[in-house]
Amino acid sequence: MKSSDPTHGQKTKSAIKRNDRTVLLVDDDAFQLEMISDILESLGVAGITTAASGTLALNHLATKASHFNLILLDLHMPGMDGFQFMDAIATTGYLGDLIIISGQNDDVMHAAELVAKLSRFSLLGAVCKPVSRAALAQLI
Repeated sequence: MKSSDPTHGQKTKSAIKRNDRTVLLVDDDAFQLEMISDILESLGVAGITTAASGTLALNHLATKASHFNLILLDLHMPGMDGFQFMDAIATTGYLGDLIIISGQNDDVMHAAELVAKLSRFSLLGAVCKPVSRAALAQLI
């Protein structure tokens, strides 16, 4: 069952201004990548890099790890899912913020939030799909 609240477990906004955000957007759905990129651009975020898989996202982080200060991460992806991706980046020392994006049910979203917190990520929150501009605006 999906929550009527588009965001879960919101944290206070990061001190980084939107126009200073460098985002790595990770989702296996090309439509979602385009739609969320458009929303981010409309919010004033200019530095957006997309990755259609966890593996591609890890490659981006390997070459430009300090470049990104925010990762938007889908949980349900083939190959490497969002949980596996969080496990992989926890060992890289990623210090930026994280927003979880998913169409999964509340239990899965809550579990992902716990994993992110236990991995000591700076979790800004979780957003249910379909992602709205208002939900992202609250978090970034």
